[in-house]
Amino acid sequence: MMAQRTAIDLLVIGADAAGIAAAACAARTGASVALAPTGLESPDATATSEPPNFVWRLLDLHQYDLRFETLPLRTTFFANGAPALTTTDDVGETGRRLAALDASLEHLWPAFIDDMKRSAPTREAAGGLGPGPYQSANAALDDYFRDEHLKTHLVGALLAPCGLAGDEAGSAQALAAAGAWPYRRTATTPLIEALKAAAQAAGVDQLAGRLAALTRDGGKFWKIRMEDGRELRARGAMASSALLAEAAGVRVNAAGSPLLRRSGAEATIRIRYDRKPKLSAKDAAAAYFTAADRQAIIRARNSMIEGKFEEDAPLSFEIRGKEIIAKAPYCPARLRDNGEVREWTGQDRQILGRQAAALIEQRLGAMLGTPREITVTIGPDVAAGLARRSFDIPPLPAPPPSHDSIGAASALAMEIVRRD
Repeated sequence: MMAQRTAIDLLVIGADAAGIAAAACAARTGASVALAPTGLESPDATATSEPPNFVWRLLDLHQYDLRFETLPLRTTFFANGAPALTTTDDVGETGRRLAALDASLEHLWPAFIDDMKRSAPTREAAGGLGPGPYQSANAALDDYFRDEHLKTHLVGALLAPCGLAGDEAGSAQALAAAGAWPYRRTATTPLIEALKAAAQAAGVDQLAGRLAALTRDGGKFWKIRMEDGRELRARGAMASSALLAEAAGVRVNAAGSPLLRRSGAEATIRIRYDRKPKLSAKDAAAAYFTAADRQAIIRARNSMIEGKFEEDAPLSFEIRGKEIIAKAPYCPARLRDNGEVREWTGQDRQILGRQAAALIEQRLGAMLGTPREITVTIGPDVAAGLARRSFDIPPLPAPPPSHDSIGAASALAMEIVRRD
């Protein structure tokens, strides 16, 4: 196929929810935009946080039947028989609950949440308790709290999704960056369908297939080639996320975010039942996490790096109707057996799925019945792109990892087209 000679304004690499929204928002400003899949987008997407207001307005998302749920509770189950610990989006209520563990927490918890919601420069300017650039999250938490279960709960809720265990140098900044929790979510599949329709209405060229090559044409244009041979040139380019781009072999500039996953992968486990779990409405509207303690989280992270998966590795999960969606944040991208590295097999996935289902039923204390179906998807591995990465090409702009991935990518796209 003949290459397209006219350069478009913006190329977005990564056709996940963030990438589609970013392309559509840029096109709404009048830019010519193309969207290129990497081939690593998850086919088993689960839930995504609600797009911010400016994305709603630009893309007229109100016209689509999108339904969002609020998860006001975060609960951690501990393996040592200790009572489950719950925090809520009501800071005052949580402080009063936590006072049963330690009376000082009634006032310390609101102060901690307020501090975590501020940016590090703001905290430093205000003389607050902002973490230093090399401080670990565990050290920062030890400065705030005495209760080990509370500290385990925070590492699991805020750091585990990024593959961090809390002992890494600089992870205190990740703790601060993740301090503002999103609670309103929607199923990713209908959201992506709505975003695709909005992108089509905005005139986005949604490319088929997957990205085959990315080059810099004379230092002026970005040039891509798709697997079907189609080529495009663009004045500006960006990745929808650092994880997708780097796993595809594209070097990115993501502002050095401490939330950037640097090893292993995250497994998504969908467990489908014939009936809804018998839980109260309050318990069903919660995000759950399982862990013994902070040392168990560190062990799981270390095993992930070594290519092994701990049988009691921490899990997070949510209940959606007849499904339980679980995440194994410390999952090796490849397994190591007897010194040999190998890919995950179907049997490996079955074992992981059954282990997760058994652990969840044990922690919930509810009769869930026999799962009708369990599917396991291993997420993209950032290390997989290292062999294909070219340092001759400038790094591609990418939004820093964020709990508001759609907002971060869309804001970056609009900044690029307005700047260029």
